[in-house]
Amino acid sequence: MKRARKRGGRKHPLLRAVWQQAKLFLVVLTAYLVQVCIMPYVRIGSVTPSIIFPVLAIITVGLGRMRAVWAGTAFGILLEFMQPSHVLFNLLIYPVAAIFGMLIFADKTVQQLEYERGIGKPGRNASPWLRTLLCTAADTLVYETVNIVYFFVRGGELSLQTFGRGFLDVFLSVLLAALIMVPLRRFFGIRAAVDPGAVLRPTAYRRG
Repeated sequence: MKRARKRGGRKHPLLRAVWQQAKLFLVVLTAYLVQVCIMPYVRIGSVTPSIIFPVLAIITVGLGRMRAVWAGTAFGILLEFMQPSHVLFNLLIYPVAAIFGMLIFADKTVQQLEYERGIGKPGRNASPWLRTLLCTAADTLVYETVNIVYFFVRGGELSLQTFGRGFLDVFLSVLLAALIMVPLRRFFGIRAAVDPGAVLRPTAYRRG
């Protein structure tokens, strides 16, 4: 009876997937609205921090590569058509930042972990908390770097203040990620995942 009740209380895999996608859509839309409606009033040292890159980093580390690209593309489309700055800038930079972040900070595949264990490396994923903060910093740095290059190409004059604002934006975005990553991971239902490499037997790879 207890087993039957437990089974009956579980959601169907399809329903879980639909609900997870609905939560992802809700988070992306909420982050966009917060960025355009609230964050302009939160200025520190003439810099408006971004909530989009912290959210994108949490999605990258917690929900995987495909959802990270989906979220980055959605952010790019929303900002490009609703709050355009430079032509196609937002439409390109957010998917590019998402791809850059997922290649470095998303969970390694089982094959990657097995290979690392086979050649004597630890074969494990780094702390998701650390990866989220580093992914936020990397995504924001990519954005600021492209923005500064674009500004220079258009004839703008670079100064220490220009670079200082960029690094301040990176710092504020990381700080914001530290504040929201715990509640947002709980909202998504992300738990401390068991490292799949821990249950794999090391495989000896021959060279040559």
